[in-house]
Amino acid sequence: MLEYSEGRRKIDKLKEISYITIFTALALGLGFLLSFIPNFELVSSTVFLAGVLFGLRSGILVGILTYFVFGLLNPLGMSPLPLLLAQIIVGILIGLFGGLCHKKRWNKAHIILPIGILITLLSDILTTSAGFLFFPTKNSFLVYFILGLPFVIWHVFTQGIIYGFILTPTIQKIQKRRFYAINLNKHDVL
Repeated sequence: MLEYSEGRRKIDKLKEISYITIFTALALGLGFLLSFIPNFELVSSTVFLAGVLFGLRSGILVGILTYFVFGLLNPLGMSPLPLLLAQIIVGILIGLFGGLCHKKRWNKAHIILPIGILITLLSDILTTSAGFLFFPTKNSFLVYFILGLPFVIWHVFTQGIIYGFILTPTIQKIQKRRFYAINLNKHDVL
């Protein structure tokens, strides 16, 4: 019995590594694909989905790896260190929120949509604030911040649509299929 459980743990660890790798690659691919459209992205929703489907640790690891690699290899140029750190923190928060939804089994739009909007606002605040280090005066940062508001509004709007109307039904459908597969396996008789 000990051998089986040890083998099972190894298989579970390999599955987790595979899920993390696949979702990191998916998030990066979507990030690179849409990188030239200002503030329209599917990176955060992919990281969030990883957390919802596979739990807190997997979501956070997907967030860290995705934002670290994307910040280093961004087609628009490598992120300066303060921005890169802010982006990694954002990745951690997104994975954390996804993992929380996994734990609580939240899959309704009235919960996921506000979480998506909150994630987007936190993301924009953190990454914009990291830009403060590059401005010599508070006034120049204020101008930078005010001129960026239309992009923030657009980002919040598009992420609200993605989280509320695309991600929520996707999560529900995956969870329903998972439940069906688990119940089917319980009743399988050899």
